[in-house]
Amino acid sequence: MTRPDTMRAVTATDGAVTMGSRPVPQPGRDEILIRVVAAGINRADLAQRQGRHAPPPGASDVLGLEVSGIVEAVGPEDPLDIGPASRIPAPQPGDRVCALLAGGGYADYVIASRQCVLPVPGDLDMVEAAALPEAAFTVWDNMVTRGELDIPKAVLVHAGASGVGTLALQLARTLDCRIFATAGTEAKRAACVSLGAERAFDYRTEDWAAEINAQCGGADIVLDLVGASHLAKNLEVMAPEGRLITIGFVGGATADLDMRAVARKRLTLTGSLLRGRNAVQKSAIAEAVYAGLWPKIARREIEPIIHTTFALEDVDQAHTLLAGDSVIGKLVLEVDRALCTADV
Repeated sequence: MTRPDTMRAVTATDGAVTMGSRPVPQPGRDEILIRVVAAGINRADLAQRQGRHAPPPGASDVLGLEVSGIVEAVGPEDPLDIGPASRIPAPQPGDRVCALLAGGGYADYVIASRQCVLPVPGDLDMVEAAALPEAAFTVWDNMVTRGELDIPKAVLVHAGASGVGTLALQLARTLDCRIFATAGTEAKRAACVSLGAERAFDYRTEDWAAEINAQCGGADIVLDLVGASHLAKNLEVMAPEGRLITIGFVGGATADLDMRAVARKRLTLTGSLLRGRNAVQKSAIAEAVYAGLWPKIARREIEPIIHTTFALEDVDQAHTLLAGDSVIGKLVLEVDRALCTADV
């Protein structure tokens, strides 16, 4: 198939999305050109659309932080790269891959950093693969690296039915953890239980901190995708030496902090955001994800949960659905609908 000169691409201006035409980019040093088959949708895309989450310097203004696709072309390797050898197979034209991006995924073609391109694990299809990179990188970096989750512990995941939450619950299940979750609807709570949570709480009406304290003496790890509105009860539910990992702020970004609770329980408060991390940091996360998480996904011990899919031209409808309170797992754009269903 001859590569076209132009491609479809979705951008956002003043809160509205626009489908336009862009030149197909060319890969530079340490870059991979991917023919996009599917693109994952994230709340960060909604925030960028609303002007609250600008792309980092040098990143594409096209929406989209993760894709699956076929390697179209490979740029030259950096001759000055003298870092440790990668365990991730070097992408080659024709390979089925998924990639973490700083932007550009809502398009027919996208440039990805070589270090953030991974082979599609196992027998996953391209829709499933597109739902992986953001959640996989986020969960591993925060729960395993920052949370030091390597043995069975008591884990609480807020927004447990989200894309990140559903993967986090499954990872904790593979480590035989005691798992708890919060979610806003009965359907979401049922999903959390099906993915390994022994209890899933309605955060609006149930005293989840008191319940978890009574059942297991508190949570060793809290993965918080909500933020300020949960801070006080997070400090209450933490076990001594526990780790509170904040990665989302739908409940606000600013709150009063009782430092006595932190000191009394010897807590660690941490968190991270993925998009603005530099290439060296993302490369290190990719290596860890490939070594530690990819085998579990290839064996289907962990699976991406797909709520539904949309055509690229229906992105506005997809964003409206994500902004509501009904999505369980991930929404995915089928950019090349023929290849989404083909055996590629």
